[in-house]
Amino acid sequence: MKRVFATVFFIMFPFYLTLSPNLFSEENPKGYIAYLFGSDVDTFRIHILDLGTKTEKELTAGTHHGSPVWSPDGMKIAFSAKMDGGLFIVIWDSTTDEYTILKHQYSWNDNPAWSADSKRISYISCEKGLTDQKVAVYELQNGKEEFWGGEKVPSVINPVWFPKLDILNAMSATVSQVTYTEGFDINKFFEEGYSTGVLIGVAVFPSAEKRLTTELVIFSKTQATPLPKELMLESARFEELNPQVSPKGSSLVFETNESGDREVYYLGRRGISNISNHHSADWNPVWSPNGEWVAFESFRHGRRGIYRVFPETARVFPLVVSADYDAWSPTWSPDSQWICFVSNISGKPQLYLKNIEEDKILPLIDKSICVAPCWRPITK
Repeated sequence: MKRVFATVFFIMFPFYLTLSPNLFSEENPKGYIAYLFGSDVDTFRIHILDLGTKTEKELTAGTHHGSPVWSPDGMKIAFSAKMDGGLFIVIWDSTTDEYTILKHQYSWNDNPAWSADSKRISYISCEKGLTDQKVAVYELQNGKEEFWGGEKVPSVINPVWFPKLDILNAMSATVSQVTYTEGFDINKFFEEGYSTGVLIGVAVFPSAEKRLTTELVIFSKTQATPLPKELMLESARFEELNPQVSPKGSSLVFETNESGDREVYYLGRRGISNISNHHSADWNPVWSPNGEWVAFESFRHGRRGIYRVFPETARVFPLVVSADYDAWSPTWSPDSQWICFVSNISGKPQLYLKNIEEDKILPLIDKSICVAPCWRPITK
């Protein structure tokens, strides 16, 4: 079947909502935070809050918006949206206020992620379900969709890009000591990696017990392999999820149930280590833009709270913790000094701000349901 690729543009009139000024002060950070707003998942739309002018803009393409993802250059937002015929990846351009709806081979597409140069978007594309999820990469300059990883790549969820290949270079230095999947061409992998990039995702495999399990897989345009077993935990018994590569590309964090509950692990040049290390569930690691900290969620004090950890020493510090409410979904400010997060302090999910060095929590928005915040990177 011949594929047809097209780009469709819609010029939309901005919609702005002025927020109550008592929610802000001159000492608060400036910038933009995109998030989902609505009464439930069927009505969620992306709103963009300008912290400087205290105004908001609503993105209007399609319905059932997925979580917003800013491009690394801070100029665009990628998200999934329901339209006639399926779920599509949409790109909103902040400079033109135009929407680009990607043309896909399959009708279900979600989980967009940007390459470090903001020229490519990866996402999950499928026609059958969980065991048939393919990694698609869209070249924005030529409007071409390709499926990465080669014919033997398993079903993959949540792919993210390596901004640089530092940690992979460390792996290649010991290539004679590690085990790759049969047929994996390490030289071809690095050739393609330096040309078009490398992704890491969560592969879904059938296990020996005839159930589904997951492990981390790295892949380029035609090559894919699980992370070498010499670098990882014994993965046949455990599940790995949610890999997040550091801003410099020299290390990564991910979730695993190796300790019986979900923990956050760190993989760098010195090997692998448990950096959350608690008998309660720890998950959703998020790197600070300066690469010094990893924020994560934990139930270690009964209710879900937000903590930060220095990965080199595994020292954990509380950020937002209370016996009276939950806090989740942290996103870092570009200077790594603030987090925006979701909490039910008022009884419903709302957005709040907190300086990582101070105790005060600042309410950001007071309306219906607000979730999935994403802070805009500094634009060049």
